[in-house]
Amino acid sequence: MKYLIGILFACFIVLFIINIVDLNRYVVRSVAIYDKKVKKKLKICFVSDLHNYSCTPKFYDDIKEFAPDVILCGGDTLTAAKRYSQKNAYIFLEKLSRIAPTYTGIGNHEYRTKIYPEKLGKLYKEFIEKTNEYGIKILCNDSVYLEENNIDICGVEIDRRFYKKFKPTHMEDDYIESLLGPNDNDKYSILLAHNPDYFNNYTSYGSDLTLSGHVHGGLIRLPFIGGVAHPGIRFFPKFSGGAYSDKGKHIPYADSYVSSKNAVIRMIVSCGIGFHTLSLRLFNPGELIFITIDSK
Repeated sequence: MKYLIGILFACFIVLFIINIVDLNRYVVRSVAIYDKKVKKKLKICFVSDLHNYSCTPKFYDDIKEFAPDVILCGGDTLTAAKRYSQKNAYIFLEKLSRIAPTYTGIGNHEYRTKIYPEKLGKLYKEFIEKTNEYGIKILCNDSVYLEENNIDICGVEIDRRFYKKFKPTHMEDDYIESLLGPNDNDKYSILLAHNPDYFNNYTSYGSDLTLSGHVHGGLIRLPFIGGVAHPGIRFFPKFSGGAYSDKGKHIPYADSYVSSKNAVIRMIVSCGIGFHTLSLRLFNPGELIFITIDSK
């Protein structure tokens, strides 16, 4: 029994150390996508779910070295709780805005600050003021068209009923179109949609590439399985992190550069950067994602 307790204790110590390391590091992911709709190559830096985490100088140096044309934030830069300081979130946004034109979607945390001012005070108002100050455009059921590239970048804000616990709420077939209007199939369409659960609705709408986050990689990631947990208190979510084909099949990042040959990448789910509530990132470091979209 003593040996068993010793082994269990040693395993706990090892996992504890790995978790501490993963909470304080990030990895760079690279994705190449080719599509005949694209007129000119576009380099995108995609980041999501900061949750007021303090990034190292190297994090910003890596972005500068990639030299993105645009930076896209997937939402939850803030943490919707009065007890959290938003200082790091605004430092993050300001530094990104100095590197390249920056656009941000709305995550469930920004959404909560917007609809619960009686609980969360002026957090959303401050968020609007800061993004305006830094020249960052919020894509809240709105879009920006990059004419030179023929790429349309949209951001959708879905209702709080789609963030319920335990079981996903059914989304109506025409819901995304009711928020964004008809999709122009002649343009390459990028959709910032924080919650990846509704992948089928996003692709049915006509999104060529959906960028999501929200799931934090599943907190713990296991080989061949992926993420273990979902913020909606569910286990082993289908879309927890990584690149996914038009059929919803997971595509390893190492294979993404041949996407035009083997599979069409339709969604990328960021494992995020920071964390909140649970300080847990086991085998699941933060992610900085570089995407290159070029003509076929």
